[in-house]
Amino acid sequence: MSKSFSFFAILTLVVAVQLIQVEGVCTNVVANCVDKEVHCPQVCQDFGKGAKPISTNCDFYNLCTCSYEHPVTGQFGVNQCSIGMGLCTSDCRNDCCDKRCTSKYPKSGVGFCVQDYGLDYCSCTYRRP
Repeated sequence: MSKSFSFFAILTLVVAVQLIQVEGVCTNVVANCVDKEVHCPQVCQDFGKGAKPISTNCDFYNLCTCSYEHPVTGQFGVNQCSIGMGLCTSDCRNDCCDKRCTSKYPKSGVGFCVQDYGLDYCSCTYRRP
């Protein structure tokens, strides 16, 4: 085998493995970062019940969002993922929110407006294998 073919084969394998890892990411919106008692990394650790968070952030409207390698059973015993898809407005309610969600997660996504953490935001719930 030529060296260039071997290099290409290894590069393809590395890229494929990285894409598989990205597909495995599950997010959950779990708390409001504005609350002074909320330490997002600790909240994500507690929410994950033993699953190690791979990242935490408060970038989506100051909401603590946790990313895990796989779905975790959350506080309500539900094994699903959720992500914020923007704010709900008078022009964008449940139908609009659902379209945002299903465009990103066509196989399992369901979007609906949620009034929680002091916001009216589009919550996209989806399942990861």
